[in-house]
Amino acid sequence: MAFADNYFGRFKSGPKIFNIDPCPKTGIIVVIPCYNDFHIFETLKSLDSATPSVAKTEVIVIVNSGENTTPEIAQSNREIHQKLFSNQLTGVYKNFDLLIHLIENVPAKVAGVGHARKTGMDEAVRRFNTIENADGIIVSLDADCLVSQNYFVSIEKYFRNNQKSGACTIQFRHDFDENKYEKEIISACKLYEIYLRYFRLSLDFSGFPYPMHTIGSCFAVSAISYIKVGGMSQRQGGEDFYFLHKLAPMTNEGKINETLVFPSPRISDRVPFGTGPAVNKIISEGKYKVYNFALFEILKKFYSGFDLLYHANADEGFDQIIPKGIIVYVGSENLHANITECRQNTNNPMAFRKRMFSKFDAFFAIRFLNSFDEQSKYPPEDVLISANKFLLSQDTILDKISLHTVYEAIMEADGIE
Repeated sequence: MAFADNYFGRFKSGPKIFNIDPCPKTGIIVVIPCYNDFHIFETLKSLDSATPSVAKTEVIVIVNSGENTTPEIAQSNREIHQKLFSNQLTGVYKNFDLLIHLIENVPAKVAGVGHARKTGMDEAVRRFNTIENADGIIVSLDADCLVSQNYFVSIEKYFRNNQKSGACTIQFRHDFDENKYEKEIISACKLYEIYLRYFRLSLDFSGFPYPMHTIGSCFAVSAISYIKVGGMSQRQGGEDFYFLHKLAPMTNEGKINETLVFPSPRISDRVPFGTGPAVNKIISEGKYKVYNFALFEILKKFYSGFDLLYHANADEGFDQIIPKGIIVYVGSENLHANITECRQNTNNPMAFRKRMFSKFDAFFAIRFLNSFDEQSKYPPEDVLISANKFLLSQDTILDKISLHTVYEAIMEADGIE
């Protein structure tokens, strides 16, 4: 029995897509969802220009549309598929094998990038299963990205040098080429990118154990790790966040700090979350408000108290250790029940912490953060102010709070190379 047979028997997945088996030396498969996006040809050109990996590489493009997709976009998808098929036949791409699949009329309840990404990644697993390569690397990319010269080499090197790691996130920087994009779009996208880095860094500051960028175009996972967590979510947006946070506690998830991916900063309505909608919102509203940094300070106090909670007396100590903001949000009774359950099922502080983080995880943190609106004690605030508050917590003092100074400082704090 091959390594992924149980996965396909246990979890819902579509039928096999490609009849031609992969080369036995295949070690990397890049999966790209594509919805009405002619930028895919620039993305593929960029991939083909990158230095090839030692292992054989395939690129799977899933051109997709749903039952509610307009006839115009459905036709656009068919044109993209036909052109990709023509490029495949004529051997345009020299450094990888291109595989294309067109899916149409996907039911509205699942149609979207999550379904397309899962379709492609499941097929990548199926192909690695055929050649019994459980360590095969599945790379997630989007159709509006460029990649660096070292893209394949650096990803392959990471997994070779970190054999106990089942996945990694990949450092990015949006494509701010002023010859291609208007200054207004670039400025708006820089604000959004500051937020992305501020959010990850602030989660790290809080003591949350899995602070990471969860961007669909910026992660890679081994085939065996992919199936261990039940595969990709079919969510219509945020599928990358759910998948990576489900994966994090189960594998030694690392990070490639070298900038390998350059997503487009353009406005887009292809997905409900991400760069395109954020840039559109920033331009239309003329501002960008994000989570108040004080909320991460509350989370920090909560998370840092887990060791004390393990030893505390329920009747006297729990509420003295837990921040009031957490008690109000969760409720004292629910908190006590969760803490008691964790203590009863662990026998040391380390195990208790791990169990607590399984209950008060990334999804809890997001819900907590989202519970504070403009009328709350900790309302959202301008992204430059929030990011500067984080920087001050790290003893970084800026001469001037501006888009340029905050952007450069937050990039440095995020360890980008």
